[in-house]
Amino acid sequence: MYSRRWLIAAVAAWMLASACSQFNTNLSLQTSSSSVSFVSPATQTAGGSDFTLTVNGSGFVTGAFILWNGAQLTDTVFVSQSTMTAVVPASYIAAPGPVEISVQIPGSAVSGTANINNTTNSANTTEESNIVYFNINPAAGPLPVISSISASTTSMPATPYCSPTGFTLAVNGTNFTSDSVVNWTSATNGSANGSARVTTFVSSTKLTAAILPSDAAFPGTAGVSVSAPSGPSNTLAFTMTTPATSLPPPSIISISQSLANSMPPIGITSSVPAKSPAFTLTVTGSSLVPCTVVQWNGSPKTTTFVSTTQLNAAIPASDVVSAGTANVSVTTPTPGGGGAGPVTFTITP
Repeated sequence: MYSRRWLIAAVAAWMLASACSQFNTNLSLQTSSSSVSFVSPATQTAGGSDFTLTVNGSGFVTGAFILWNGAQLTDTVFVSQSTMTAVVPASYIAAPGPVEISVQIPGSAVSGTANINNTTNSANTTEESNIVYFNINPAAGPLPVISSISASTTSMPATPYCSPTGFTLAVNGTNFTSDSVVNWTSATNGSANGSARVTTFVSSTKLTAAILPSDAAFPGTAGVSVSAPSGPSNTLAFTMTTPATSLPPPSIISISQSLANSMPPIGITSSVPAKSPAFTLTVTGSSLVPCTVVQWNGSPKTTTFVSTTQLNAAIPASDVVSAGTANVSVTTPTPGGGGAGPVTFTITP
């Protein structure tokens, strides 16, 4: 009797061990994982046609699906352990916005090269990879088109140069949007694509922009264009004409600068030590206009018009290499205008 009970117990123990072994094998299937590194293409434009999405990563297997915002792409094709593709229908990219892309492996998390048999338990297991984002961009609208431009001061695409005040530029055309920006391009602003100016959206056919006094400081022509999310517009010319009245003769009251990076710090002075770094020279005077230029020993310097009583000039380090003095003057071009100074600036040893 005891021998029979022992035999039954041994058989039961063997069956339990076998079941545990199979269960442990199933656990090993769950520990493998897939991973998505990137997708190609990463963006599409809303309203586009069907396209093929390629998902790159690792741990992919036959039978896996690419998920689009959690929904299976039924045309998924397994290419290799690191690549899968699927056709994305046009209806999925009808509206702009982000999309979550991941990979789902139904029934097994094991890689394609592992030699482990699936069981009934593992067949009911589904694994999902990490998520990467695909972006559907808004469809581009029509390009903006400029038909005419005019200044508030003249009602024409022209204004006299060197006015101490700016003006409002009206830009008329079509296809303007609330995020359209007026650009001003001239020989003095240093930007081939134009410099954006503060722009007010009036309607889809009209914009206005605040044009600075420095934009129309010198004679010549400027280019006016509009940039929008859909792209740039055509460019129209704006002309700075000769003033009808003479420009005022300038005068200098004082000059100063602040060399903040020196050791020890130097406050506002009319001198700097030799071999100082570049600095900004402030010229205080009267009847200064946007076309008035600061001269350093007779050489014109990059000048910023602040007001009719102040100019700022950029003085490079190469102008203060040696101890001595420099002559600072200002000039305003014709008609009228003239020069003022010089005032002595000291470069100390």
